[in-house]
Amino acid sequence: MKSFLKLSFVVVVVLVFSSCGKKNEVAKMIPANAIFVAQVDLKSLGNKLSWKEIQQTDIYKKAISDSSVKDWGKNLLENPSASGIDFDEGLVFFTADHDGNKYFAAEGKIKNQSNFDQFNKNFSDGTASKNGDINLLNLKNNAVLGWKDKQFIYIMNPGDKIEKMGAWNDSTNMQNNTPPADRSVEFSTLCKNLFSLKTDSSLAKNDHFSSLLKETGDIHVYQNTDAMINNSSAAGAMGMLKLDAFLKGNASTYTMNFDNGKIDVSQKMYVSQQLTDIVKKYSGNSVDMDMIRKIPSNNVIGLVAFNFKPEGITEMIKLTGMDGMVNSYTQPMGFNLDDFSKATNGNWLLAFSDLDISDSMRHPDFNYVFAAGIQDKARLEKIVNAAKKTTDQMGKDSIFNYVMNDKLFAQSNHSSFANQYVNGNSNTTFDFAGKLSGHPVAFYLDLHKLLSQFSSWDMSKPGRKEILDQSLNTWNNVISTGGEFNDGGFTFKTEVNLVNKDSNSLQQLSKYFNQLFLIHEKTKTETGNITHRLDSLLVPPPVDTVR
Repeated sequence: MKSFLKLSFVVVVVLVFSSCGKKNEVAKMIPANAIFVAQVDLKSLGNKLSWKEIQQTDIYKKAISDSSVKDWGKNLLENPSASGIDFDEGLVFFTADHDGNKYFAAEGKIKNQSNFDQFNKNFSDGTASKNGDINLLNLKNNAVLGWKDKQFIYIMNPGDKIEKMGAWNDSTNMQNNTPPADRSVEFSTLCKNLFSLKTDSSLAKNDHFSSLLKETGDIHVYQNTDAMINNSSAAGAMGMLKLDAFLKGNASTYTMNFDNGKIDVSQKMYVSQQLTDIVKKYSGNSVDMDMIRKIPSNNVIGLVAFNFKPEGITEMIKLTGMDGMVNSYTQPMGFNLDDFSKATNGNWLLAFSDLDISDSMRHPDFNYVFAAGIQDKARLEKIVNAAKKTTDQMGKDSIFNYVMNDKLFAQSNHSSFANQYVNGNSNTTFDFAGKLSGHPVAFYLDLHKLLSQFSSWDMSKPGRKEILDQSLNTWNNVISTGGEFNDGGFTFKTEVNLVNKDSNSLQQLSKYFNQLFLIHEKTKTETGNITHRLDSLLVPPPVDTVR
């Protein structure tokens, strides 16, 4: 229970401490190599879910009444402004790399210096020191706080939390926790460097980040994919494959809005110039809706469809310098890259339907179909024959059943389903189809149908039926489309649709998680098991692949 409260507190703190303006002034103290940046518009969110509404939730009431929570924690929950932080000026969270080690930082403005000093006494046993015009304070867990005039910076090891540094409650269990590395000297230097960061070394001149901040949204996220991968353990191996041609300058931005009945996410993906040139040249126009209508089932759980020119894959492989190696492997099998790029017409589909888990997740039954439009049947047959050489489980009445005619290739887990797809007369009308058409990439997942399958399970376990009912009344589906190139990047739009279309999704999510919390509390009381966990009701049993 206390871990549940601590998680709830961290979520609350992030929301409360995250009112950020749209100006790129905030980027002046974010290093250009930042891996991840998050910005939350508290004013916008407050119009959709007020702090007073949060205080009415049972999660909040439980936290504020918990006797193990220290007074400073309760004071913060009752009156967030007691922290001394100026929420109107905002706070920015980011992670970055310094000398091969990652760190987490939070930056913002001070509204009341006295309250700010008092707030940070909960995280430190020492006193602040002066380094020029910068104040530095060593915090618990080897974190560091620096401030200059009204600007402050927290720097800590990744994974550390404010509540952990301040011992949020009196019964914090530190057993088996490895103390974080002492990087206080390094963090103090970082603080000073960030206060004097040159514009060219910050995100202030990053066009992608500037463009993100201009988008209207409740939450903004910037991800430096290039830096993320280059700082990973796999960077060396990828360098040998010349994948820098793919990764250089790669970044993604996300804008999230909590609208009535849905959560909208707009993504823009920026890739290297070389990869951009290829994708623009070989990208498609729209997914083939006829391939979707041919699915011989009204009970589709999910699908993903693409339209692109297959020659683009060959060009991307050539860009890595691996084309020779790939051909040397495939030619003895009877085909080459040229056969691969000309075998299909670029229309692809993968769909799942008719899910039945009445026999539990150990023995689920379903249909799937992987389909491709045929451009050159002879070349495709070369690839299929090569695949047959690698396994005896491809063909009629095997694990990988396939059927093809002059226009379509389909592979399925059931030969009858593949045959119906290719040779049948299905012209199924799907209510979501209109939202998928007109884009090179389309994705659909029916959350409600997926969740409804769990109704066949044993509902005698305490809390299980209540959780399922709440979930069925909340989640509808996910629809994602995109792939178009606009303003220097590839755009994608995702809708997480809820059942209730009349109220904003943030309020609905607040009520949903509050109901799960109440179910957890009720179940714990009824069973008398103090260690009973909500997640034990939500996690399905392992899948048994041997039937």
